[in-house]
Amino acid sequence: MPDGFDPFELMKYFWVLAYGAIIAVAYLIGKLTMRKRLNKLREIAPFLGAQAVSGFMGPRLEGVKGGRKFRVEAVPGGKNSPPVLKLVIDSLLPVSFEIQRPGPLAGLLASFIRKAETGDRSFDEEFLSASPDPVSFAAFFADSRRRDAARRLLERGYERIEAKKGTARAFMPAKDLDSALDAAAISAALDELAGLSA
Repeated sequence: MPDGFDPFELMKYFWVLAYGAIIAVAYLIGKLTMRKRLNKLREIAPFLGAQAVSGFMGPRLEGVKGGRKFRVEAVPGGKNSPPVLKLVIDSLLPVSFEIQRPGPLAGLLASFIRKAETGDRSFDEEFLSASPDPVSFAAFFADSRRRDAARRLLERGYERIEAKKGTARAFMPAKDLDSALDAAAISAALDELAGLSA
């Protein structure tokens, strides 16, 4: 061995290169996944009268429905959470609220939020609703068409609907996000979100 040769010094470089290779492979896989998703969005965009856009947070569709701007976002999942299909539409709703299907944490969540009721007993028993203004929430949801639109969205697999700061949003966890990007299903869900927030 030549003088001054230290095999442990060489091992330090090996690990740096190995970590670099792992990061590069993960980056390439992520890039390919995003490109595939963007291509899928481009494929369904014409059916929704939208345009596919590549953004920092991932690809999305942007369009106008019934005179209101909307977005369809394909949000990648994390280590412990599935990807999410997120619908967003402009709204002039007079009240902020959140409606969700009860899950394992619903009981715990209910103790931390300001619950609201629609006045429709079957709806209120089936879903968990919250609003900073329960009186306005009840008046707004006295209209059965709004309750029906919310129910249809939640029965489609959307886990949560919320309205605040000029937008209405619906979130659907999707283990297979590519399958969830179905133009007809998204169009129907956008109609329901628009009807709910009119």
